[in-house]
Amino acid sequence: MADARVSALEVREIVTSAADDDTILGSFVDTAHLLVDTYLIGGTCQHSDEILKKIELYLAAHFASLSAGEGTIRYAKVGDAAESYDTDHLGDGLRSTRYGQTAIMLDTCGILANMASAGLKAEFRVV
Repeated sequence: MADARVSALEVREIVTSAADDDTILGSFVDTAHLLVDTYLIGGTCQHSDEILKKIELYLAAHFASLSAGEGTIRYAKVGDAAESYDTDHLGDGLRSTRYGQTAIMLDTCGILANMASAGLKAEFRVV
């Protein structure tokens, strides 16, 4: 597998994670890189290298934020130290964080959106 497009430092710039750099690179970035290389390269829809890097970055941030178990911070207050986490408008899978939602949005081919919707079920009734 080729080298990852993003570094642990770049992931830390957009998401707070208690994980060390080796964990960020070995788990979150590696998984994001594998997804990008497996599903977003070589098909009929071609993304620029810049878009692939951004998608990989937001996928890695998605995995890092999931590992914190707290969700995405909506706001943080310094005086009296309060934090609020946004869980109201989130879905399952890649839609469960703002970072995953951003990766879906950056993928204009819809591949990540299709992956995120793969487990959805529907019920049809004839009246």
